[in-house]
Amino acid sequence: MTGSPTVRRRRLAAALRRLREQTGMTADQAAKEVGISKSALSRIENAQVSVMPPVARGLLDLYGVEGDEIDALVQVARDARKRGWWQAYDDVLPDWFEVYVGLEAEASEIRAFQPQLIPGLLQTADYARAVVRAEHPDSPDNEIERRVELRMRRQSNESPPNLWVVLDEAVLRRPVGGAATFKAQLHRLAEEADRPGNTVQILTFAAGEYGSMGSAFSLLAFPEPADPGVVYVETRAGSLYLEGQQVREYTRVFEHLVATAAGARRSRDLIREAINQL
Repeated sequence: MTGSPTVRRRRLAAALRRLREQTGMTADQAAKEVGISKSALSRIENAQVSVMPPVARGLLDLYGVEGDEIDALVQVARDARKRGWWQAYDDVLPDWFEVYVGLEAEASEIRAFQPQLIPGLLQTADYARAVVRAEHPDSPDNEIERRVELRMRRQSNESPPNLWVVLDEAVLRRPVGGAATFKAQLHRLAEEADRPGNTVQILTFAAGEYGSMGSAFSLLAFPEPADPGVVYVETRAGSLYLEGQQVREYTRVFEHLVATAAGARRSRDLIREAINQL
């Protein structure tokens, strides 16, 4: 498989943690057996770092894995250490967002709620440029362009995920980048809403209050059963990656937003109405 090394690292981390727990070993015991620190094993099991293939093999041997299974998992460890295309943008890509780009690159479905902005995967270059410049007002032009280039590169996935996006109506009213840029962006949004595999819904002002007001989030799902879903929540200073029960909680919130928002057909009409008003 030639997918995201970020996803491979996450898959291997989950497998190593599960195998250790099945043996009844503590992290301290396992780490001592293979000659690494407990903190190093913790970072491996939490997918914070890639594991060297020899260390991966030592852990797998310790946990009683044999034959084809051990070879397959060691290969995952090798794949997890490869560079993703996004690492060429290390100059403008913070570590906390690099993880998201790696997950996004292999997601099969992304469900996202945005109360203020068009999501990055649906932005035009001019809209993205206005957003990036507002977020980084002191950055030089060349850095702004690098960030925009990264955002556009994220949209060129050969196997793009299905997108289900719920947007607050405020997104259709805030003229980011000026009238011409904003109008072109709404045209792009209308095109994406018609694209097979995509769903765009507008949560109208008339809906009143709703859950998660003012708090954007994304739910990412992956094609392989070994890769569980994840919730991504971004803040100004970093991001959160949530799994397990929290994925189920955010899924319920998203389902409520879907039920509260206008249907897909009516939402397309609302986007076109907003275009005609510019």
